[in-house]
Amino acid sequence: MKSNTAELPESLTILINFLENVQEIDSDKLTTFLKSIEMRSADYLPFNYFDHPVNESYGRNKISEGRNYSIFLMSWAPGDFTAIHSHGLSDWGAVCFFGDTTHRLYKADGNRIELVQKGIVPAGTVVPVTGNLVHAMGNMGDNPIMSLHIYGSDNSLSNANDDSEIYEIEKHRVSTTNGSAFLNSEDKFIKKWEKGIVSNSETISDYFEIIKTYYSRNKIVHMADYIDLILRKPELFSLEPSPLKEDIQIIL
Repeated sequence: MKSNTAELPESLTILINFLENVQEIDSDKLTTFLKSIEMRSADYLPFNYFDHPVNESYGRNKISEGRNYSIFLMSWAPGDFTAIHSHGLSDWGAVCFFGDTTHRLYKADGNRIELVQKGIVPAGTVVPVTGNLVHAMGNMGDNPIMSLHIYGSDNSLSNANDDSEIYEIEKHRVSTTNGSAFLNSEDKFIKKWEKGIVSNSETISDYFEIIKTYYSRNKIVHMADYIDLILRKPELFSLEPSPLKEDIQIIL
């Protein structure tokens, strides 16, 4: 996590004051409020994390935290992308997009995951978020971009997106994390995982095209080769043995 020493932007101070004093809140109310204040990308540049470790698939910087919410600035260098993920225990939240962002929306049912929508979210868009939103996002353009993420709880829970699930199709597993959604997540971010994932050829091919950049630039050769194989022959996905040995692993 990047340390924060810069002065808070005025828009962030206004947002924090709102979150600290509002009596009742949901995603729609938060989204409406964010649209009413001027959110400028340049004000958040001092909090960028474009130089994140290469094994972390995007920059994730917590810039504020309260009794029942947390605020992150996500930084997306070209090629950066999340895993497919939910938002855990979040009861409400929102995302402000400071740049045109590649986005995928999914339907999850147990260990089954399917693509339902893909496209570009334009800069300046504000969208609501709840815990059951399952998506992936990132930067397939040529220029770095950022986005501001607010996750909140109706209870006294600052890390509201704890217990997020990531659908690691390439590893044939569903993992539960501390809120991060990195590709190829390190064990320190994972609380538990369960073997087995079901999808269709459209979802697999689309997702593998996105994530092959990450595995190639990290020189994870065995996974990059596997992704290339499945892209050529998607029907082999269900026949390939999982790279995991145990059915369920708990990270203590």
